[in-house]
Amino acid sequence: MNKFGQAVGRAQLALEAAAFAEEGDHSGAKDMLREHRRVLLALRGLEGDARTMAYALNTCRRIGAGLDVLFVADRALSEEDFHRARAPFLAIIAAAGVHCRPTAAAGCIKEQIIGYTTAHPEVSFVVVESSGILDRGCGADDERRLSHLWKRLTCPLVVVSDPAQA
Repeated sequence: MNKFGQAVGRAQLALEAAAFAEEGDHSGAKDMLREHRRVLLALRGLEGDARTMAYALNTCRRIGAGLDVLFVADRALSEEDFHRARAPFLAIIAAAGVHCRPTAAAGCIKEQIIGYTTAHPEVSFVVVESSGILDRGCGADDERRLSHLWKRLTCPLVVVSDPAQA
């Protein structure tokens, strides 16, 4: 979908939410808008940093967004491994009252983030654990191509790093 199509889709969503609000269903309008605003938490592997997850969850609650969690592994995950990895996240996220869509992918995390945000224009921004994970799984010969793709990221990238390492 091109940028014009995305803008038309957002305008239609705003009109639908306005119709709910005009009828007095303010919570319905908020839910409709919340469902279409997402934060992407991109994790390298099957585990994430508690501080990064807390940042993503707090942001979702503050802006009224849902959370997409993208687990990017070196190899394709079996359904069993993916289920085992996402279970603790889903419990914490559900307790926080945030709607979550977990997804698994394999390969270069930069490519996966760009592909995901391109396919899901409702993602407001991406949260990653540290800038060091962005190069893992990406070949050195891909550097030029990836920097070109990185410029196509259509939303901000938030890097949550350990203050002791910063």
